[in-house]
Amino acid sequence: MPNASQPAVINLVLDAGPLLAQTQLRGVAQNYYTVPHVISELRDKSAREHLDRLALVAGINIVTRNPDTASLLKVVACAKRSGDYSVLSQADLAVLALTLSLHEKAAATAAKTEEQSVPESAPPDVQSEENSVDELAKTLEASQVDAEKESEPVEQLDNVEEVTDSEDDSKDEDDESDDGEGEWITPDNVAKHKSRALDLLPANDSGEAQKTVPVGCMTADFAMQNVLLHLGLNLLDVEGRRISTVKTWVLRCHACFKLCKDNTKKFCPTCGNATLLRTSITTKAPETPGGQPVVQVHLKRNFQYRNRGSKYSIPAPKPGSSKKGGGEGLILREDQQEWQRAVRHDEVRREKDERRMLRALKETESNSAGIKVGAWNDPDWVPEMLVVGSGGKGRSMRDGMPAIGYGRKNPNERRRKR
Repeated sequence: MPNASQPAVINLVLDAGPLLAQTQLRGVAQNYYTVPHVISELRDKSAREHLDRLALVAGINIVTRNPDTASLLKVVACAKRSGDYSVLSQADLAVLALTLSLHEKAAATAAKTEEQSVPESAPPDVQSEENSVDELAKTLEASQVDAEKESEPVEQLDNVEEVTDSEDDSKDEDDESDDGEGEWITPDNVAKHKSRALDLLPANDSGEAQKTVPVGCMTADFAMQNVLLHLGLNLLDVEGRRISTVKTWVLRCHACFKLCKDNTKKFCPTCGNATLLRTSITTKAPETPGGQPVVQVHLKRNFQYRNRGSKYSIPAPKPGSSKKGGGEGLILREDQQEWQRAVRHDEVRREKDERRMLRALKETESNSAGIKVGAWNDPDWVPEMLVVGSGGKGRSMRDGMPAIGYGRKNPNERRRKR
């Protein structure tokens, strides 16, 4: 049990979110870890200054460490199964892999400690005598219970029902008496109330001491939180408390009402329409270690689908007007060549990034110079400004993929030249 002065987390892995938000980290954990990719993402001047102040003022030394290759492969496989791999960057995968690596090491150390602390077994004669005594006591208790059941009258059932009703009444009275009690929201505890409103904290704040968490990860990324719950790792909020319920986002087709966990999809895999909408879901941790997480979909009560621009007919393509005509080069279905070409280019780029990251990790493990992955002296490091937005010519969206359809405006309306 952690004391008042002892942090509740031993090893805490930080994502870029808490560092960019300048979250108070003093007293949350004993050791702090991150990956070089996260440090390279801190380009803001205030975020850099906050990182420097952590070591100088708060006394927090963030250790930069690379994960091992085995943990990274496990994280990639789990992210592909959960459908979050397409929205996770290299930095996100590295943070998850580092958390998994530290968790496995802590579990192995705890297992060795338990093996060494197991007391020697008693002699077989003493154990057999104790087992025989326990079995005899159990048989005697069972016989007494059977005798009491046979001697009980039938009218005893009414008394049992009255006891249960009185218990329910007492519970209701307790609930009614607690309705007037509460806690004022102040600038000091506003973050706690926000976390509770987002279902990130338990509803009741009991005075019981929390258990010490050996390894945890603090992140604000919904996809990373989902993968952490699937891996069975400890997830912490901005206040350092462990949470087991997280709200994530998936794609839901408005035409066939099917769910799609691949957030890179623009067309529904079932019906083929471009009617995928972001929907929030709640993923609860499984009750058993090998169970599946429980998913609950949250829908808006009076939702109105925006059909603006859908009542206008698309202009017919005219020869010789490929640069001026509005009907040329429109992507309406997923099986068009332009869209498939863009998808293949994006997949090839992600595969190259994954292979580059794995190769760099292997070289780092066997390299005595200790070149960090993602650092300036990494031979495979490429500035992000040279990678983003390589979607090709023509109309494109923010992620580099070509735009779908004509848009929400009237395609037949004559527009005045400016």
